[in-house]
Amino acid sequence: MKKTLLVSVAVLALGACASTPVNTEKLASSESSMRGAEEVGASGVPAAKLHLQLAHDQNAEAKKLAAAGDPRSEALFARSEADAELALGLARETTVHNEALKAAEDLNAVKSKGAP
Repeated sequence: MKKTLLVSVAVLALGACASTPVNTEKLASSESSMRGAEEVGASGVPAAKLHLQLAHDQNAEAKKLAAAGDPRSEALFARSEADAELALGLARETTVHNEALKAAEDLNAVKSKGAP
């Protein structure tokens, strides 16, 4: 009886150690990408906002999977990072596009005044 109990406890202890820990590098990379997208104003660009929200949702789900020892969490962290990077790119594109429009307007204003 004692031997069976000891073996059971040992198996449970080994099983607990075998769970997959959160990959802190992938977690940090995903969260860093989300912060970057937020800092450039992704939440103000509709398409970027959507991908930023997806990144947050995937990151939260990946944390749950990692806590449960599910190795699929790494793929979900990668998807979260990719969506955050896309949100960042879309936000930057919008900023550059708006700056280009402003520069074109300024150029047209200068042209309409005429050159001396």
